[in-house]
Amino acid sequence: LATIDRRGRRLWVYPNKPRGILYRWRTIVSWFLLAILFGTPFVRIDGSPLLLLDIINRRFFIFGHIFWPQDFFLFVLGGIWLVLLIILFTAAFGRLFCGWLCPQTIFLEMVFREIEYFIEGNGPRQRELDKRPMDADKFIRKSLKHVIFFGLSFLIGNLLLSYFVGTERLWQIITDPPAQHITGLVAMIIFSGIFYFIFSWFREQACTLVCPYGRLQSVLLDNNSIVIAYDFNRGEPRGPMERGAVHPDRGHCIDCEACVRVCPTGIDIRNGTQLECVNCSACIDACDRVMDRIKLPRGLIRYTSWDRIVSGRPYRFTARMTLYSIALTLLTGLILFFL
Repeated sequence: LATIDRRGRRLWVYPNKPRGILYRWRTIVSWFLLAILFGTPFVRIDGSPLLLLDIINRRFFIFGHIFWPQDFFLFVLGGIWLVLLIILFTAAFGRLFCGWLCPQTIFLEMVFREIEYFIEGNGPRQRELDKRPMDADKFIRKSLKHVIFFGLSFLIGNLLLSYFVGTERLWQIITDPPAQHITGLVAMIIFSGIFYFIFSWFREQACTLVCPYGRLQSVLLDNNSIVIAYDFNRGEPRGPMERGAVHPDRGHCIDCEACVRVCPTGIDIRNGTQLECVNCSACIDACDRVMDRIKLPRGLIRYTSWDRIVSGRPYRFTARMTLYSIALTLLTGLILFFL
């Protein structure tokens, strides 16, 4: 594992801030999804919440429609439908969900790490700051970062609570004296502490050690799945290269390790598809910038498949993808029938 040394101790990851077209698109997608997350509790359809999971009163508002406990079988069918969709999507596009849509990645890379970059600087400056003895500047930067992290965690915790109690009830709880809701306040502080712990310390280990989706990809991916991959046919053998120079005995990879320095999980994508890779595309942007500087074509690291690299064959819809699609279509029809 890239984040554990030979003695089993944690190796902290200090990724450089990505720059490039894919990172800009990820930023746009992330802020769009965050706007949906923060705005959904306040949206009403004919006076009913767009989404409210009122577990205490055993009623669930979804897209303005109310569902009761006797409709629970629809949630079971919906859960199976979601699992099938994930299986089909992963078989076709790998862990694209992890890099572009997963809440863990969005909050970590687009919110908490952005705050960290602003306060402590880029990866090398963060490493230098951590190694430096405690002084006034380090104390102020670290304190400010962690206060913001916990405050943001508390805010997000209250936002998520509104999905279960509604915005009106949440506002009443906030404006009431804390003594009237001491149990709820303690629970919210504990939840905020867990949220803060995940994004201030646990970080990428949630993806590499805890999340089961990374393990699933080993049985869901095949040689035709689209993943972030290093084109070893074009890149090897590696070696330094002058700008515009031609080295017939070398590949296009100049072994600059720019792709490694931006990776949020600390891996080297040139070693192939790995459990820790969340398909965030940071390495693609980093490599493309290097290729631009040395006047070589982009795409040494790109979204592609093993088959495409090895044989040059176009992408194809495999038999198991067809079976997944048929099962998903039939289940969708069944759900619509009951609705």
